Amino acid sequence: MRRDALLAFAVVALLAGCAAPTTPSDGGGATETATPTATSTPTAMPTATPQPVSVEYVVRAGTIPDDIESVEVTLQVVFVEHAGDIGPCWRGTFSGPYKPTITPIAPPEGECHRSEPVTLDLTDVDGERSLGRVTAPGRFAAGHAIIATNVTVTDRNGTTVTGIRGASGKRLRVVEGAPAGPYRVTLSVDAYDDRPYDYWVVAE
Repeated sequence: MRRDALLAFAVVALLAGCAAPTTPSDGGGATETATPTATSTPTAMPTATPQPVSVEYVVRAGTIPDDIESVEVTLQVVFVEHAGDIGPCWRGTFSGPYKPTITPIAPPEGECHRSEPVTLDLTDVDGERSLGRVTAPGRFAAGHAIIATNVTVTDRNGTTVTGIRGASGKRLRVVEGAPAGPYRVTLSVDAYDDRPYDYWVVAE
């Protein structure tokens, strides 16, 4: 009886082995491996270009002595990349016969962006005159200023007046940080009898 049971178990095991599914082979008994899928390379995100910055300056004419016929002022707006360059980018404004430079001014760390110069006669300014929107690339958003690069004064006789303080490279207004505005500047000419100079271009 025991022998018949063992024989029956062997037959069942043999039949189960024959019925089991076989793994496809390449003829040599090796199992087939799955083909690896290609991995995608992350796409670099483009760097955004800073939007241009712009500023508007409005000029007003202050007091002008009666013996002056005209006051032609050439103005320029300067933008900087770094706030620390507010002085170095306009180092020319520290020189002149009435503004000696005690120590040399180092060159700016970044670049300086200068607008096209605009010339106007203060005696023709009735009320105020806008210089329009002045635009610079977006990286020049750390600060800006308006400079009087030259001032030519003519008297009633048509003679060019000399001995003027602030007639070359005068900073009229300095603003740190991103431009906004409009910014207003009042320019006057003061006369003196007791100083080394006869006139002084004053900004308020």
